[in-house]
Amino acid sequence: MTGKVGCNMMNSKTNSESNRLGLHYFQDTLHYSAQDLSVWLPELTRLNASWVVLLSDSNRAIPENFVTGLVEAGIQPIVHFKLQLPDSPSAADLKPILSAYSRWGVKYVVFFDKPNDTSSWSAAGWSHQDLVERFIDRFLPLALEAQRNGLTPVFPPLMPGGSYWDTSFFKSSLQSLSRRGQQHLLNTMAAGVYAYTYGHELSWGMGGPEKWVHSRPYLTPTGSEDQRGFNNYEWVGKLAAAAGINNMPIIQFGAGIKQPGSYYSPEVHAEMVEAMLSLINDVEELESAHAIVACNFWLLAADPDSEEYPQSWVKSEGSTLPIVRVLAPAAKRVASPDPSPIQPDAQLPKTDGTSPQALSFSIEHYLLLPVYEWGLAEWHLDVTRPFIRKYKPTVGFSLKEAAMARKVTIIGGDKDFSAEEISKLRDLGCLVDQISGDGTSIATQLLER
Repeated sequence: MTGKVGCNMMNSKTNSESNRLGLHYFQDTLHYSAQDLSVWLPELTRLNASWVVLLSDSNRAIPENFVTGLVEAGIQPIVHFKLQLPDSPSAADLKPILSAYSRWGVKYVVFFDKPNDTSSWSAAGWSHQDLVERFIDRFLPLALEAQRNGLTPVFPPLMPGGSYWDTSFFKSSLQSLSRRGQQHLLNTMAAGVYAYTYGHELSWGMGGPEKWVHSRPYLTPTGSEDQRGFNNYEWVGKLAAAAGINNMPIIQFGAGIKQPGSYYSPEVHAEMVEAMLSLINDVEELESAHAIVACNFWLLAADPDSEEYPQSWVKSEGSTLPIVRVLAPAAKRVASPDPSPIQPDAQLPKTDGTSPQALSFSIEHYLLLPVYEWGLAEWHLDVTRPFIRKYKPTVGFSLKEAAMARKVTIIGGDKDFSAEEISKLRDLGCLVDQISGDGTSIATQLLER
C-alpha cells in the first residue's frame, strides 16, 4: 500500500505554474457548451485543479468561450488531438485551429496517442517497416506548426510496454528528430507519459534505467523493475537526458488507475491519489519530480452510459468518489469539540444531510470491529493481526471514534453495521473500506489491501 501521506500542498498552490493537479475531462468532444462550463468549472475549482485535458477534433476547435472561461479561472487546458495513424491531417489543415487555441490562452497541445501500440494504427499502417520514422513523418510537421503559433507541442504519451516497446520507441524518436536537425524542437517540446501503476507500489521503477540496469525491452528479470509504473516519467526523463536534452518537461496522463480496464476500489483510489500528489510535490526529496508540469488524473466526468463512468470523480446525479471529499475544500474539517472518552455504543455525530461535518481527523486510520451481545469475536482479532502489524491502525469498536479517522477499515457486514451508519461515516469525509465474509475470505481481502 501507499503508507501515510499528506496533501497540504493543495492548500497553498492555486495556479498552473506551481500546482500540478490536473484532470481528464469527458472522453468526447460533445461537452463544450456554456452550460457544460457552468457545471464543470466550479467542480474543477473546488478540487483546486490547475490543469484539464480536453479532447479536440481536427476539423473544428473547442468553442472559444469554453477555453477562455477555463483560462480566466486559472485552469490551463491541455488540448489533445487523438489522431489515428497513419492518416492524419496536414499542418495546413490544423493551422487555423492551432492559431485560435494560441490566441485563447492554450499553451500545450498533444498530437496522437500511444503511437507505439497497434490500437493507434490501421492494420496496414502498423505492418509496414520503419514505424518510428513513419510516425515522425506525421508528428514533426504538426509539432512545428504548433511552435510557429506559440504553442508547446507535447510528444504523445506512449503505451507503457506496448506493442513496440515504449522506451525503444521514444529513444528512436529522439534520434530521428536529431538526425533531421530538429534540436530546437527537442529542446523546447514536452513529453507525455502515462502514469498507470499496473498494480505496483508507487516506488516501482524509481531511479530509472540507471538503477535498474538489467531491465531490457520486453524483459524484466526477477528482482528487477521497469518503467511500467507511476515513475514512467523518470525513465522518459533519463532517456531524454542521455540524448542531450536536460530537464525535458513532462506531462502525466491517466494517473490514479492501474491500467485501462483495471481500477482500484474507491477507497484505495483515494489513498493512491493522495500519495501520488505527495510524491510529485515533494520536489526536495524527489529531484526528478521537478520536470513534471502536470499530473492529470483519470477522470473528472463521463456520460452515465459510457464505460468510463464508474471511474469519474463526479457523477451526473451528484455523488462523488471518496477522493473528492478528501481534496474538495467543502470536505475539510476543523477541531472536534468532544475529547471525552467514547463508549462502544456511542452514536455518530449528526450531519445536516447536505455537507460533511466540520470536524478534524484526529486519527489517521481506524480498524472498526463489531461487538456482539455476548462479547468480542476472537477470530476477528486473529484474522486482522497481520493487517494490524502492517498498517498499525487504531483498533476499536466505536462508530463515534471511527468518525474521527481519515480512513476507516470496517470488519463486518450489514448485520454488524447498518448501511445508514456507514453512509454517515462517508458523509463526514471518512474513507471507508468495508470487508465482510467468513474468516478465510476476510483474511484474503485484508492481504490484498
